[in-house]
Amino acid sequence: MSSQDLSFEMERRRLVANLGDHYALPKSGAKGSGEAQRFAREFAQTRLTKSGLRGLESLAWSTDSVGDILDYIRMRVGRGTWSTGATLAAVLEELRNDKAVEAFFQSQPDKADETQHRLLHLDLCREFIKHLVAHFELEKSGVKND
Repeated sequence: MSSQDLSFEMERRRLVANLGDHYALPKSGAKGSGEAQRFAREFAQTRLTKSGLRGLESLAWSTDSVGDILDYIRMRVGRGTWSTGATLAAVLEELRNDKAVEAFFQSQPDKADETQHRLLHLDLCREFIKHLVAHFELEKSGVKND
């Protein structure tokens, strides 16, 4: 791997980690911050079980397609078990259009191909879901999560 490829990969991982923190931790006035925590709280008020959400996380890490993740969520919504799942699917779809993602690819124009966009979107969905599951488990366990 060339040093240029290594630099790109490190910047990509840094972006995913920073956006993961953004999804997990609410900040006053920051649009979209704490979204994973908000969804976890909403899901904790439903009949959804830890294993139900773990299934989503398992799928996210085993698939190479954001479409598979979205289909899984939409299928659960259709069964009535995930009342806020349609909103979750919309949020996951929009991760691809985040301003930070656009800025990242503008700073790396030679790497801004469709494959790289798809892979970054998948990684962002995985990161969001990882935080969603962690917050959900805290909510279900009754531990104060503020």
